[in-house]
Amino acid sequence: MRAPVSPIPLRVAIIGGGISGTLVAVNLLRLARGPLEITLIERDPPVGRGVAYRTWDGEHLLNVTAAGLGAFPDAPGDFLEWAKAHAGRFGFPDEVGGEDFLPRHVYGHYVYHKLVEARERARRDVVFRVVAGEVIDIGEGGGQARLQLRDGMLIAADQVVLALGNLPGEYPIRRSLPFYKSARYVHVPWRDDALDRIPADSGVLLVGSGLTAVDMINSLVARGHRGPIHALSRRGLSPQVHRVPLPKRPLWFSPEEPPKGLRALVRSTRAEVARAAAEGEDWRAVVDALRPVTSRLWQGLDLDDRRRFLAHVRPFWEIHRHRLAPAVHARIEALRTSGRLTFHSGRLVEFDELDGTVEATWRCRRDGSLKKARVSKVINCTGPRSDYSKFQHPLFINLLARGLIDHDPLALGLHAEPDGRVRRYRWEPSGWLHSLGAPIKGVLWECTAIPEIRAQAFALASRLLDGV
Repeated sequence: MRAPVSPIPLRVAIIGGGISGTLVAVNLLRLARGPLEITLIERDPPVGRGVAYRTWDGEHLLNVTAAGLGAFPDAPGDFLEWAKAHAGRFGFPDEVGGEDFLPRHVYGHYVYHKLVEARERARRDVVFRVVAGEVIDIGEGGGQARLQLRDGMLIAADQVVLALGNLPGEYPIRRSLPFYKSARYVHVPWRDDALDRIPADSGVLLVGSGLTAVDMINSLVARGHRGPIHALSRRGLSPQVHRVPLPKRPLWFSPEEPPKGLRALVRSTRAEVARAAAEGEDWRAVVDALRPVTSRLWQGLDLDDRRRFLAHVRPFWEIHRHRLAPAVHARIEALRTSGRLTFHSGRLVEFDELDGTVEATWRCRRDGSLKKARVSKVINCTGPRSDYSKFQHPLFINLLARGLIDHDPLALGLHAEPDGRVRRYRWEPSGWLHSLGAPIKGVLWECTAIPEIRAQAFALASRLLDGV
């Protein structure tokens, strides 16, 4: 009698071991119903944390409350229950409530725990491995993809997931400057040594005034910094604060028949904010009511309206949509009131290194005058870039040269389908290359927060296991 033939396992390679890549792996482990090989490739282990949740700074808090941050769409309360069970342990608060803004490292620990748990409970014919390395090229042929790592290692896969997260930001002045190689300039604020060698009484310039800048301000203060802090951005805007508790407000239009076009949508939203205020409710509830349909609204806009949104509406949407924990906001306001922290609006003109310091010059947005600040360090907090054509990494260069990827028309990431299938250069999806999170911002817009990432990760894992 001939021995039964073992089914050939599906081979899935996930490039990127941050939150999005790890959640894809977790869902594959949980949902697998047959032989499966998962390879999670991360150049900077450990996996499960990414840039945002790798920090051990207790001042870096989640920007939303603990309730509803579960890793799975069908169990939004899972994180809260897990955090409660771990309360009082080292690095955890003594007590945890649904309206608490917990340290970000707690969430990173939670996602890693979900990975370990899923791996332990997976079927015996499911193989999972983590590879510490950097993918620099992907080729296709013979019905499979072949991933090449920087160290020469080759990995064969049937399906590939680009879980790349956010790219480093643009340079503050968009031209090559010798200053960018100076020890007084920090391009990636999440480096472990980003705040090293800053004299306690010296000035610091943060280029950007959003969430990344707020994190750097909190870290500086926690380190005992006492000098002036300057936060410079085009408009001088800073994130708004959460209000807890916040009663929910229903969407004021039918998702099937939204306002037509960007102008109508903005007018409608402003009118609803005014109605909410007249009824004694908060504008935050109006913004939150848009969240479940934001991607649908974005996909309903034509290219010109999307371009107008990016140019005129985006900065204001960002500060109202992505808000601060009340404790963090109070600390920022106290620094601003004391005069230690100043938010400036303008455009950088030049950097000059003088006597061991940096003199930064910018043109004031209000009146066009030139302003200067003498600081010991400049930290780039402009947020992630999204134009992959300007990010000179071998992987993107090679994928584009092979025609395996195309850029989003508005330089918001990769050209892809709403379900994450990556499109070839000016053609249809390959069928084996997928993405989620930040790389597909151009097609979904609202796709980088936990509720969106967990839904994408679950849907993508389900599709892969169903034979795409």
